[in-house]
Amino acid sequence: MKIKPNISKILMLLLLQFLGIQSLTSAIETGGNLLSPLIKQRDIAVSGKVVDTKGGPIPGVSVLIKGTKTGTITDANGNFMINVPNEETILTFSYTGFENVDRKVGANKLIDIVLQAKDNDLDEVVVVGYGTQKKVNLTGSVSSISAKEIANRPITQASQALAGLASGVTVTQGTGRPGSDGAGIRIRGIGTFSGAGNSPLVLIDGLAASLNDIDPNNIETISVLKDAASASIYGTRAANGVVLIETKRGKSGKMQVNYNNYFGWQQVTEMPDFVESAVYAEMKNEVSPNTYTAAEIQKFRDGSDPDNYPNVPHLKNLLTSNNGFQQSHTVSFSGGNDKNSYIFSTTYLNQNGIVAKNSFDRYNFLLNFNSQITDNLNLKVSTNGFTYNVDEPRHYEGDMSNMIRFAVREGPVFAGLKSDGSYGYQDNYSPEAWLATESFINRKNKNFLGGAELAWSPLKNFTLSGKAGYKYLTYVDNSFASDLRFNSSKFIGPNNLTVSSGDNSLVTLQSLAQYAKNTGKHNYTILAGYSQEEYREDGMSAFRSGFPNNSLYELNAASSSNMQNSGSGSEWALRSYFGRINYSFDGKYLFEANARYDGTSRFPTDGRWGFFPSMSAGWRISEESFVKDNFKWIDNLKLRASWGRLGNQNIGNYPYQNVLSLGQDYPFGGSISSGARLTTLSNAAIKWETTTVSDIGLDFSIFNGRLSMVVDYFNKKTTDILSQLTVSSVLGLTPSEVNAGTVDNKGFEVLLNYQQQIGKVKLGFSPNFSYVKNSVSELAGGINEDINRGLFVGQPINAIYGFEADGLFVDQNDVNTYPTQPYSAAPGFVRYKDISGPNGVPDGMVNATYDRKIIGSSFPKFSYGASLTADYAGFDFSLLLQGLGGYQRLMGPYQAYAFYNGGQIQQWQVDNRWTTANPDRNAKYPKLSNLSGGAGTILPSTYWMRDASFLRVKNIQLGYTFSSELMKKIKIDRLKLFVSGQNLFTFKKFYEGWDPEMDNGDYSPYYPITSVYTFGANIRF
Repeated sequence: MKIKPNISKILMLLLLQFLGIQSLTSAIETGGNLLSPLIKQRDIAVSGKVVDTKGGPIPGVSVLIKGTKTGTITDANGNFMINVPNEETILTFSYTGFENVDRKVGANKLIDIVLQAKDNDLDEVVVVGYGTQKKVNLTGSVSSISAKEIANRPITQASQALAGLASGVTVTQGTGRPGSDGAGIRIRGIGTFSGAGNSPLVLIDGLAASLNDIDPNNIETISVLKDAASASIYGTRAANGVVLIETKRGKSGKMQVNYNNYFGWQQVTEMPDFVESAVYAEMKNEVSPNTYTAAEIQKFRDGSDPDNYPNVPHLKNLLTSNNGFQQSHTVSFSGGNDKNSYIFSTTYLNQNGIVAKNSFDRYNFLLNFNSQITDNLNLKVSTNGFTYNVDEPRHYEGDMSNMIRFAVREGPVFAGLKSDGSYGYQDNYSPEAWLATESFINRKNKNFLGGAELAWSPLKNFTLSGKAGYKYLTYVDNSFASDLRFNSSKFIGPNNLTVSSGDNSLVTLQSLAQYAKNTGKHNYTILAGYSQEEYREDGMSAFRSGFPNNSLYELNAASSSNMQNSGSGSEWALRSYFGRINYSFDGKYLFEANARYDGTSRFPTDGRWGFFPSMSAGWRISEESFVKDNFKWIDNLKLRASWGRLGNQNIGNYPYQNVLSLGQDYPFGGSISSGARLTTLSNAAIKWETTTVSDIGLDFSIFNGRLSMVVDYFNKKTTDILSQLTVSSVLGLTPSEVNAGTVDNKGFEVLLNYQQQIGKVKLGFSPNFSYVKNSVSELAGGINEDINRGLFVGQPINAIYGFEADGLFVDQNDVNTYPTQPYSAAPGFVRYKDISGPNGVPDGMVNATYDRKIIGSSFPKFSYGASLTADYAGFDFSLLLQGLGGYQRLMGPYQAYAFYNGGQIQQWQVDNRWTTANPDRNAKYPKLSNLSGGAGTILPSTYWMRDASFLRVKNIQLGYTFSSELMKKIKIDRLKLFVSGQNLFTFKKFYEGWDPEMDNGDYSPYYPITSVYTFGANIRF
């Protein structure tokens, strides 16, 4: 059969294409479309060069075929070559610090690309007081944290998010207790030792609130205002710094649906290694011979009679009695157009504790709305809230944390549940029995925070705005203690119930006027504002006992013979006028001035108002011609300096008034009458504490933002600290506080940020370090020390005061020849140094008056952290480190001392104890003895003090994001799967089995910090 000419031509062209002589495209064009579905095209070779805006080549740029993982990278000269399937192919050029560029191949086989530096380096917008500023124009000290840095971490409270991420911020999480596991935050040290406190002011979308009021999933940015220049616009509330949280908002575009979740399990970070009952008995015999016979010790060891000779690890059983399961689910809907945008988000968090009957459930919502009503009128609405429920076990004399504390004390020789259904116990304590009762604590909270802001621009560059906000919290707490029968002869009761309820509200009204003008090289912005806040709190409590059974616990069901009730109310108000001027010349010379005039109901009329100014300046050296022309690799070099004054008015509501105390009952006429009396002598001259901060800073960025650094030195001085005078008891009244104390905080901060791309791998490393030297400069009455409060002039707040230990006594001769001790010393006990006497020199006798000194500080001098990130081919990895250093702690007696008050003994104490067979002067634990409060060998000293410094692997996360091509097939925009670990490892020198960050002081109840292991998904539709 004769082949038709057109078919033969097609075959010839196919052959030529195979030999590389003629393009397949020409063949198809010549031969028509008849065979095109059957013909596979040859790849097209595309090459080119990638440079920056200054013409410099950029090596290591990722060049990917969009929607795939196929690609290459540029060489040392910025050149690249890649094969693409057709002319419709789109190439994506990306490099750390630069904006991505998409380019269609088209007919050109030679493509040159110019990458622009990202705005994030020089034009990143930072939230500041009552507005935003470009980071490059900041003259104050501000740290900023983005949503990306806290994404997918199992953070149950927003305060935990700051750990390890911001310089100058000390974050300590003392507990893992569900619902109460928020972290304490201190900005640039501790400024006061008064009741005014050291917590920063927190604003969520411009409204005062608690940091833990917001769901971490709804946070867009966190800004920490650390110096007076950035914080003084908040006046009397900003002495401890300011934390500004902006929540997520909707963006123009089609509606997006996001679903994020994680599932995980908790476990204790550190568990003390208490000995088993046989070892316990042997060690007890070492203290008190013949307490246990050899036969009894054998029964403890072999477990033949567990009711009478048990081996029960009470603490371990208690801290593993629940599954510790934790889960979170967040669904959000966002979208809008150029006129209106919205976001609605809701989150469910469920956290089962590590103790049975303990759980925390929280529901959060966020609804934000933006509307451009007219060309010059905008509306911004922000609302969020939560409701939560906490369930905890309790015992007759305390709550769950007290239950843990007593489980630490109870040795393994006390039985739990016995075979006959009764319970073993020590004194009135038995964790197993308590968990089996109907006792409980239930707390319910509901919180709402909402505001609406209307902004009107009647003239060009001039804006007027008004804002109204409302915060409301209501709570109900129920605490029921059932009666308990341990056995036929041991009973605790009667059962009782306490119900507490209340609410509080904060109303905020605010108006702003702002004018901005650019005239040639002169740029300035003027802000003026007015604000007022009104707070009201009410509470009441009721108590009854003697319920007919342990299953009925409504107040009316109990006897009225012992019913009690109480109620309270308080309120305060704050009115403020404030303003700010920003000026810059030629983008080089920056100046800012802030002022606030505050009046508060907490002070008398004569001293009610205070003025809080600040000034700051910046010099962008990098904009000078001698830098721009000669050091093109420098992006930004800025020198900053600031000074300002802040206030702290959180001193109680009525300190200047003579307030009568109710409930002062007295006998009259054979019966008890209700009374009231004056208990505190008021001080009409009281005023706020004042903090003055000076700051010098340097901002540095090079190589298109690849490496940047922020360094600050600060001097923070707090004066007029409220302190109590020591007076004679003859006065009969408690003196009110007076403004008399002074505290200094000096230090420096360093934050580095390094971004690099090596081939297809993007790397990021951002360490930070802070140092704070804290010292008390003045105390009330001109005294130099207040031992009971741990205050000493020239020393840090909460200084540790005690004896200097000089090892242990090795024998009786050592006791006889060493200076006389303040207790009945014996071989194996701690010996204290004789450091002084009445004449200022050692006198051969150790006593509390002359031989104690400052031996440590319980507030960290150093805080540090680092984040490491890596991305490659859809995989992403992040590591977060957090640490504190330069401080010490004394442990609580049940944690540090063996057999304290009938308590337990740990393996490290057994292994390292002093014995007559091994009389080591430097043994880590002294001779075993029965200890109780005030025992001479456990007096506060360097022997028991431990370095509490630690470095913690705060979070590790590994994720994988599926390719967009694959997701399109199942109609999903984005899918990411991840695994994560929180509080994974801790490097420390602290007591074995105890977490140095955890609250565990003398006799204090506690709940351990937990590690959390999670997996989850992020899905976007």
